[in-house]
Formats: sequence, C-alpha cells, structure tokens
Amino acid sequence: MSAPGPITVLDVGGTHVRSAAWSPGDGLGDTLDQPSPSRLRHPDTPVDELRERLLGTICAAVPRTPGGAVAGVSFGAALDHRSGTVYGSAPLFGDETTPLDLRGELRTRRPDVRWHIVNDVTAALLHFVSAPHRRTHRKVLLMTISSGIACRTVDMRSGRIATDGCGLQGEVGHLPASALLAGEPVELLCDCGRPGHVSSYASGPGLRRMADVLRERAPGRWERSRLGSAMAEGTAFEPALREALDAADDLARELLDASTAPVADVLRSALCLDPELDELALSGGVAIGLGTHYKASVLGHLRREGLYLTGERAPDWVTDRITVCAPGEANGLIGAGIAALDGELPATHDTEADTDIDTNTAPAPALDPDSESNANPGPDSAPDSDPASDPDSGPDPAEADGSGTGATHPAVVREGNATRLRPRPTPRPGPGEISVAPLVAGVCGTDLQILRGLRDDGAPVLGHEGVARIVEVGPGVGNPRLVPGAHVVVNPTHPSDPSFLLGHNVDGMLQARMLVPESAVRDGLVVPLDQVPEGNLPALIEPLAVVRYALLALRPHDPDTLLVVGDGTVGHLAVRVAQRWLGRPVRTVHVHHTPAGLDWSARAPHRADHRVHRGDLEAGALAGTLDRGRVAVLIATPAPATLASLELALGVTDGAEVAVDLVGGLRRPAFSDLLPGVDLAEVRAANCGGMPVPPVVERLTTSDGREVAVLGHRGVANEHLEYAAAELCRDPERYRDLVTHETDLAGAAGILTALGRDEGRIVAGRRLVKLAVRTEASS
Repeated sequence: MSAPGPITVLDVGGTHVRSAAWSPGDGLGDTLDQPSPSRLRHPDTPVDELRERLLGTICAAVPRTPGGAVAGVSFGAALDHRSGTVYGSAPLFGDETTPLDLRGELRTRRPDVRWHIVNDVTAALLHFVSAPHRRTHRKVLLMTISSGIACRTVDMRSGRIATDGCGLQGEVGHLPASALLAGEPVELLCDCGRPGHVSSYASGPGLRRMADVLRERAPGRWERSRLGSAMAEGTAFEPALREALDAADDLARELLDASTAPVADVLRSALCLDPELDELALSGGVAIGLGTHYKASVLGHLRREGLYLTGERAPDWVTDRITVCAPGEANGLIGAGIAALDGELPATHDTEADTDIDTNTAPAPALDPDSESNANPGPDSAPDSDPASDPDSGPDPAEADGSGTGATHPAVVREGNATRLRPRPTPRPGPGEISVAPLVAGVCGTDLQILRGLRDDGAPVLGHEGVARIVEVGPGVGNPRLVPGAHVVVNPTHPSDPSFLLGHNVDGMLQARMLVPESAVRDGLVVPLDQVPEGNLPALIEPLAVVRYALLALRPHDPDTLLVVGDGTVGHLAVRVAQRWLGRPVRTVHVHHTPAGLDWSARAPHRADHRVHRGDLEAGALAGTLDRGRVAVLIATPAPATLASLELALGVTDGAEVAVDLVGGLRRPAFSDLLPGVDLAEVRAANCGGMPVPPVVERLTTSDGREVAVLGHRGVANEHLEYAAAELCRDPERYRDLVTHETDLAGAAGILTALGRDEGRIVAGRRLVKLAVRTEASS
C-alpha cells in the first residue's frame, strides 16, 4: 500500500523552504525554493509573526486534492519526534523556546491534509541510509552543518531512531565547545543566544563570525591572503573561502580548521561511546559546499588527536568511517517522503523490527512507533466545500489587489509541460522585502527549455524579463528610490547567492504580484529606472543587457567579424548593436537553425551582413571568409545545442584569431573533443551577475594546437540593465519588430502550453521571436 497519489514534501530551514511532489515510482518532481520567513532572514520581526508566516507558507505549498492530500515535512528544529512539537530553532525563531504544536497548528489550518512531520536531520538520514550499500551497516550517524547543527543516529538492525524523554536526539549544535584563532581563545554567541556552543563556531553563521574575528586579530595576514583579497574584490564569503582553499591559502585553512575542531570533537566522542557506528556522514550546506576541504580538515583533527590507543594502533578504523555527503545524497525532501510513506502504511507491523519501504532504491528504517506518522486525520476530515479546492476556479477579482489576509492574484503556473492561470496567495512584504506588480514580462528561450523538460528549475511561475511597479515596501528597506509607484527592473541573477535566480528557483514575473525576497533587495537587485521603454519594449531589457555584457567582454579582442550562432532574441539583438558596442565597424554573420528563421531575418528591417543556414555553413558556405583576421563568436543557442554550435564555430574559423562568448546555457559537465580536458560549464560559470570585473577569459588550446579565448557568463550587472532600458528609449524603432507577439496572462498560459509541447516557434501563424505578456495589474 502507498499514499494516494504523489506526496507533497517540504524541507523547512532557516534560509529556505523547499517543496515538491514525490512518489516512490516517479521520484522527486520540480522543486520550489522560497526564502524562509525566519529569524535568520528577518532578525527584527516578532516570533509570533514569523511563526504565522511560516505556517502559511507550509500550508500554501500543499495543493488541494479530492479525498485529501498527504504531506511530509522535514523541519529544521529541535522537535519532539513523538508528537511533532517544536521546542526551538535558533535559525527559525532565535532564542524563543515557547513550544509550538506544529502538527496541531497545521491540522487546524489544513484539516484536509494528513501531516507527517520529522526533524530535518531525521529526513536527511532516512534518504541517506536508503542506499543499497548501507543495508549491512549496524548503525549510521548523520550530522548536518548548515545554518544550524544537529545529528541523528539510526540502528539499521531495528530500524529505530532512539529518542530521549523529550523525544529528542542529537542536538549537538548546543553542546559546550571552545575554539582558538590566531593562537587565542574565541568566545562567540550561538544563534540560540548562549555563548560557546558547537554552532557558535562551526555553523554557517558561526564560520562567518570566526572569519570576522580572524580579520580583526590578524589584519595584515588577512589582507595578504587569497581569502581577504577575494572578499575585498567583492566576492561573497562562501565562494571566496572555497576559492582560497582551492589555492591552498594558509589563512583560509587555519580558519576552516578552527571551525571544524568542535565537529571533530563530537565525532570522536560518538565513536568512543558507540563503536558500532559504521559510518558517520557530514551533510548540510557548509560541509557539502566545501566538500573535500571540509573532510580533510575534520580528518586532520582526528589523525592528530584520535581515540585513545585506537588512534595509534588502527587510525584507519576512525578515518575510514567519515563521509562528506555528495550533493543530493542526503535529501531532506526525499526523506520526508519516505517518512510520510511509512506513515501511510497499515500500522499492523512490529515497528521494533526492520521495516522495508519501497523507495525504488533500498529498504529504509521505520520510524519510532510513537512518531507523528500514526496520528493524522483521514480524508473525511476535509471541509465540505472550499472554492480554492476547485482547480478550474479563477482568481477572485475582489481579492486580486494583494491587500489583506487571504488575498490572491492571477499567475501563470507550471503544471508539468503545461501552464494554467491559477490564483496564488498574495503575501504582504516582510522586513526587507518588496511587493511589485509586473507590468510587462518577456518569455525567454530558457522558459521554453524548462517547460520542455530540458532544465530542472523548480519555480512554478516563470519569467525573469521585464518591468514592474513597486506596490508595497516592507520595513527596513533603506534605498530611498524604492518606494511605492517606482518602476523597477529586477536583476534575475544574484552574483553570489545561487538560491535567487528569478523565474528559475524563485517565482518569476508571469503573475500580477511578485514578492522580491530580502536578500535580493538588500544586495541591490531591484533596480529603479529613470526611463521606462514604451509599450511592450520592456520585454527586451534583460536580453539586450545580456548582449551588451557579451559585446563589451568581446570588445578587447578587437574583432573584424562577429559570428552570431542562434536566431532567437539575443542573436537578433547582437547583430543590431554589434558595431556600436564593439567599438568599430565589423562584418556580421548570423547563423540560423531553420529555413523559417532565415526567411524571417531576410525580411527584417535590421539584419546581419551575411545570413546563413547552419547546414549551409557546415557544407562550406562563406568558406575563405571566416578563417582569417580576428573573429568574435557569440553562441546564443539553447543549452542542448551550445556544444555543437561551439564546435561548428571553431571549425569554420580555423585560421582566424578567435574569441568565443558562451551566452547559451550548458549542461554540466560540458566537454568537447576540440577542447580536451576543459569543462566548459565551469568556464561559463566563472562570470556570474556581472562579476568579476573584468570578466574571466580562458586561453584554451584546441586538439589541433590552436589557441582560442573562451568566456561565458550567467546574468549581468545592474548597469547593463539600466543602459539597455535607456537604449530602448533612445531608439525604439530599431528593436520594436523583435517583439512579435503580445498577450495577457490568460493568453500566455495557452501559448506556453502549446510551446511546451511543440519544438516549433510558430504562434498564431507567425514566427515567434519575443512574446511580451501584459499582466492584469498593468491595465
């Protein structure tokens, strides 16, 4: 027996709330990643308000289904494993320890849902031990090192995760600990408000605080170090630390060793007290993000100071048991699904014995018999009627203005490879957040790739291009230009925080209201516009900014020819502005993938000097013209075609001095036989959100001995967006014909559904270049 249909799974932490659908047969569906309404993100917000917002976020993530829904929740807190009562969570609620009956509160708000709640480390452990090769282990311990620290141990023989008199186990983040930096003791506060805990030094926030101490104690060493110089250049702490560790920076290693010492102390004690532990795994953003560096640091402590006698006589007995999880190896979402599925099984088995749960991988341990999986209401407890449960019901116009509790707004929501116009909750902005009304949004080729299953981005609402108007500003927004009524463009790519990628892992602009999270506002990604392009031209701001970034990056190559591969919006924009932004007269060659695209370009008012079909170029068209002088190549193709397009460009430019910009996406890893040993996805990822300045350009050697310059980038800097908006105001007629289609939200839902199921680009009998969507809020 299994749960009726897919289970909604959630992973709730101090930084993010992730949700998805999961089933044993189909696995994990697209993941929605939302900023968590937590004390970590909103330090000045009252705890009661944080709890209310968090409960609302969790309930809104579970769709209403006939017969009731099933939800598995992985919750980052010290909670009673038996009852689901939350005792406390420093990242979520700070030092607040008033118990929260999480299961009871969720039942009250959504009685139609059968709720299964586990601690987030328990969920991660359930997924981790489902791997077949761990079936013969006696016991496994998993510790997560993230915004908080905790661990869990499971006895694989009985399938039990034992708990104490409060239903707790493994709250090691709040054990007493000490640390040394620059030869002197350090005393730091834990997020729970007390000093000298393991989390004070070893959690993600603790590691950053340790870096601040080291910078104060050794300012000269800090400035000379790779870590200090990278941060001085604007690199965020986490990537700067990884970069410095990769470069074997001594100060970075000293910092990491000081932070991991309390973790090593916990692992050493665990092995000393329980030699049946066959594997001790480290998970969480800090450990996984630093990977081999983190493991090496922990093992260094255990080698220098191991178990009494065992450390000297059999040191590998300790070190061979330590694992740092690979990304996705201890997934709390899947673990929450496993816990929920176990709770949906008939409770007739002896839960003291091993219990197999079919996850299509391996058996997983059963939960404790008193756990929250055994006391949920059935589907008959659902309310008799609820308008929101009707999937075909549209938004209530009276509530679509975003004001008041329970307000909704219309949004184009992904459902598989289709999209539907659905009502979505309209949250009020919290501290540091901004609510905006998208006015004109563009549909990008990346959006179509997501719909066609070529990308696994999880945001239900697409759209990262366009202009919006500020509706409401949350407390604490300091920029005096960010006020209600101001027109803004939201930079979709955060240069250092991969959790914010608008329309990819954060809900995008194809909706009447959009909440911009505090991190994006704080880091300047909401850009006020002095000039707003007329009509539907705002749909071109972001792609034109991408072209400007690319051409400025290629400009030092001083090309005679610009070869553009790709006949979407970016390709067409590139040939129209090439001479202006490359700084000299250049010949433009535009490569098309279809005869229909070639025909459209031939009739366009602004077109390249030479237009050629890809097949003709492969057959030798323009032979003798591209293999000389200096050629800049701009690859503006969908991700599946990028490598092949790069290889084509390198082939036809043999003999020329070549610089290539990989604007098109790349699947990871991305290797080409023409550039052996180079992961081009890593080359492209070196430039993100307009950083660094100047961009990283790699000098690579081809398999036949040629040297070529290659760069790529994801996103642009704010200045490129501002310049693109001004350019569209300055010369609108140069670009107007590229917006070939315009519609409203309802029309966009139908068009995107058709495009998601068809590889073509014909809409209403005409070739689609750019679709502009006007929301109801703009009327």
